[in-house]
Amino acid sequence: MPPKTTNKYVLLGYYIKQHWLSYSLGIIAILATNWIAVSIPEYIRLSIDLLNNDLESRQDLLWEYMLIMLGLAVVMIFVRTLSRILFFNPGRAIECQIKNDMFHKLMALQKDYYEANPSGNIISRINNDITGVRMICGFGLMQCFNITSALSMTPFKMWQLSPSLTLYCIIPILLVFTAVRLGMRVLVRNMQARMESLQRLSGFTVSSLSAIDLIKSQTMRKWSKGRFENENQEMLRRSMKIAWTRSFVLPMLSNLEHFLKLLVLLVGGLMVIKAEFTIGQLTAFIAYSALLTFPLMGLGWVTTMIQQGLVGLASIQTVLQQKLSRSHLKSLTQTGLKSLFAENRLTVDNLSYRYPLSNKDTLKNVSFNIKPGQVIGLLGRIGSGKSTLVNGLNRYLDMGKGSIFVGKQDLAELSDNDIRTCIRTVTQEPFLFSDTVENNIRFSEAINESESPEHFRKILRSAAMEEEVGRFPEQEKTMVGEKGIMLSGGQKQRISLARAMLKPCSLLILDNVLSAVDYETERFLLQEIHKLLKPENGMPALAGSLLIVSHRVTSMEQADWILVLDEGKIVDQGVHTDLIQRPGYYQQMWELQNENGS
Repeated sequence: MPPKTTNKYVLLGYYIKQHWLSYSLGIIAILATNWIAVSIPEYIRLSIDLLNNDLESRQDLLWEYMLIMLGLAVVMIFVRTLSRILFFNPGRAIECQIKNDMFHKLMALQKDYYEANPSGNIISRINNDITGVRMICGFGLMQCFNITSALSMTPFKMWQLSPSLTLYCIIPILLVFTAVRLGMRVLVRNMQARMESLQRLSGFTVSSLSAIDLIKSQTMRKWSKGRFENENQEMLRRSMKIAWTRSFVLPMLSNLEHFLKLLVLLVGGLMVIKAEFTIGQLTAFIAYSALLTFPLMGLGWVTTMIQQGLVGLASIQTVLQQKLSRSHLKSLTQTGLKSLFAENRLTVDNLSYRYPLSNKDTLKNVSFNIKPGQVIGLLGRIGSGKSTLVNGLNRYLDMGKGSIFVGKQDLAELSDNDIRTCIRTVTQEPFLFSDTVENNIRFSEAINESESPEHFRKILRSAAMEEEVGRFPEQEKTMVGEKGIMLSGGQKQRISLARAMLKPCSLLILDNVLSAVDYETERFLLQEIHKLLKPENGMPALAGSLLIVSHRVTSMEQADWILVLDEGKIVDQGVHTDLIQRPGYYQQMWELQNENGS
């Protein structure tokens, strides 16, 4: 991973130095290219001066000069091509590495980061900002060394021919670059603003497409189109300012070549008339002035590219330098982790939690145990704190130390990988990839090849999806669409449930996963879920313990112990037969839901 630094140049250097050999050879190739480029005009001068003298007696020398120029031109083509390969390939490799580093960091970041940063903003950084860094590390670096070597070798050769004429050429160059420098300041400022505008536009676009059904059903299209238009117009305004600045800067650089040629012809022509200069020298000087203007023209593009890339690098840095609060925690061995959860109960001891922006506790002094092999039910109305408690057990939310234990091991001292390996959660808002039914179930880790078709079919049957998948056009190979748009809510939840049932875990948490299915399907699923605790045909149990979270009393009937949560507190607990006899929230929900069911 890249070093933790706030200096974007240090971060850029970290990636560049990993390809130092390729860059070093590329610099040598560029130096050779420019040396050949400034050597050819010298032979042009000798050839033209030879034409003005005794050509007939020295014709062999003319042919020698022409062959040398041809040979140098061929070598220059080869060396120039090689220099581009040696610079462009590392640029692409660095782009790939930054994308990998960003993806790994994004996978490690917690829920609070994604709540503060829209997905469209992140996508914009990956797609657009990294491209600017690639241009710096490839074409930008190559042009920097190319321009530096060209602007050192070419003026030296010009000075050797005529110091006074060289000074005439330098004066307009200095004037032009003073104006260009001022234009670049305006350019960079607007590039930064356009990048931020693009991120906002990308974020709103992704959000709008994700909520397209809501926008249509609530007749919000006019509002959505208006907001998109405002963001788009802001980006257009910044883009137009950049275009206006470039239209001022770039023509000055591109027309500098013509101005220098006119200047050389005017001053150099007078020198030829006064016999202070030969025609060959004047021709060579014109060639040198052309060689001088090409890197100067490229300097404008390179400056713009580097500034834009550095702006993108600063944006990327905000992701790469995000602190991982639990990165110091080391993972246990597989054997130690398995025995820890298999032999000890999970204890929640006097747990209280308040969200950062809230003024009251969401959970208040919650305490209970989950023993290995036990089925615990958690019942509560909407907003009672059930999901907050679940997110504390699987540590999507950081509850701090001293509240949740596995045996004597504080859950806060275990790594995220250990917790997610042993505690698996199926949420009430299942997420499906735009892929096939099979790949959505098998996607986690490298289990695609290891799981047999018979086991996969058994999981589909346990999730009450076998018959429905059999009716799909391509069965388990059927595409489910973006976020499972082709499926019903119940089908999404059952596919998500099948995904969790595919691989063994120590604690399986079902957070309202049966809310979108009918009562008959719910009873069947609960029977299959309880079978997960029992080994079958010599195979280990798929779950060590179960925590079933729901607002339906029917989901609690077969639980070994039931917790009733209300307003963040456990207000009652016991077994189903006792709770339905005892006055309270559980009894009220039992009677109400039975009346509705009948």
